[in-house]
Amino acid sequence: MSDEQQDAGEWRIAKVVESNEEAVVVAGFLNSSGIPAEVESLHVEELPVNLGGLGEVRVLVPADRLEEARSLLDASDREVPAGEPDEAGEPEEDAAEAGPGDRAE
Repeated sequence: MSDEQQDAGEWRIAKVVESNEEAVVVAGFLNSSGIPAEVESLHVEELPVNLGGLGEVRVLVPADRLEEARSLLDASDREVPAGEPDEAGEPEEDAAEAGPGDRAE
């Protein structure tokens, strides 16, 4: 984390993930929702194993936006991906309407 971020106020961990790629996606989602987010990583790509705390990647947000960030992330985790059955067992409408030519080969 840069000195500029620390000077701007205290930052807290909104989410811990297992890869830099996932952290960038999470931070991008929060940024696009108007919440400043940064990635802090001790992850070592060169090692073929996860080393516990040394392998975790953290997504940080300002302390005063922590609850809002966690609420957004929790809500996005509960959403049903397109094409998967919802709680009633019905597939999402978009997936049901897709024709055979709409699928990636």
